[in-house]
Amino acid sequence: MTLERRYRRLLLAYPGPYRRGHGAEIVTTLLEMAPPGQTRPSASESWHLFVSGLRQRFRLPSGRPLVWVAALLIAVVTGAFGAAAGSWVAEQTFTDVPGDARVESLTRQAAGGGGSDFSVVRAASPWWGTMAHGAVDEPGYTPEAAQARLTADGWSVTPIESVPSASFTSDPVTGALVELPSRGTRFEATRDGLTMQVGGYVTAEQGNVFTEFWPADTSALRPLTLVGAALGLIAGWLLTAAGAYRMRPLPPIRRRSATALVALALAALAAPTVALWVNVGRMLEPADGPVNTVHSAFNPGPYWSYGPAWMVLGLSVIGLILAIDAWLLLALRRPAASPVTA
Repeated sequence: MTLERRYRRLLLAYPGPYRRGHGAEIVTTLLEMAPPGQTRPSASESWHLFVSGLRQRFRLPSGRPLVWVAALLIAVVTGAFGAAAGSWVAEQTFTDVPGDARVESLTRQAAGGGGSDFSVVRAASPWWGTMAHGAVDEPGYTPEAAQARLTADGWSVTPIESVPSASFTSDPVTGALVELPSRGTRFEATRDGLTMQVGGYVTAEQGNVFTEFWPADTSALRPLTLVGAALGLIAGWLLTAAGAYRMRPLPPIRRRSATALVALALAALAAPTVALWVNVGRMLEPADGPVNTVHSAFNPGPYWSYGPAWMVLGLSVIGLILAIDAWLLLALRRPAASPVTA
């Protein structure tokens, strides 16, 4: 590889329009300054070209305050979606929630008997990932015996907590509701990255045992989410800078169309962005129950009380389509190269 080709490879650190406008001049100047016999760029030259190119990629066109506003807004949006991507990657390290058969087996093991009327429900909220809920009737349930069975099976259990409980029956004579003495308890058991919460509500006549299952945090969620948010913020700023320079030589009609598409995309992504950043705050808070994730905002549910269950995901898809259309409008049929100045 010749010295010229090595210089041109280092120029890849600069944005494309800048290389097309100034690349030949930079390479010619460097070759003229190179001492006879030099075959490789010096370390200082390589570092200078890399840093200068990176600085040029982050530089916004001067004298255009609206571009700065757009860069901040777009960075906030892409930072939120970067955090969601990091959260999703972290969730792949979580233990899977057990299937229905395993949920039933563990629920009956905790209940301590055959039980009857077993049911299982799976749910995902806009704040945490998928959970499984099991329920079984078992009149003879006691939390102490449940703890002993699970401990013998290798589960780590927490102390038993008392929870409010009330049960009523109908008086056979008067028909009035009569409250029955009842005991409500709850404890958690953890094994192999899975947390099971066991709750029991027992009276002299009946007992109901409820279980909830969710994956335990692997300590990957927070760092990966924050890394994703940081990368998203950087990517948003870089995309805005690149788009602003691509927009400058375009005909007025294409500039206005691209600007309108960007504005519509930001409007569509406003609610999802707020939802994702709110989930980032929830994720950073200590949680005793299910692990709060960021990308769970895309789960169907009443995240916003005034919208449908799929509102966050639907608006995200619409905003992404509009953003892609805006970028294609800037990228397709690129105009002839011209010198680009800051």
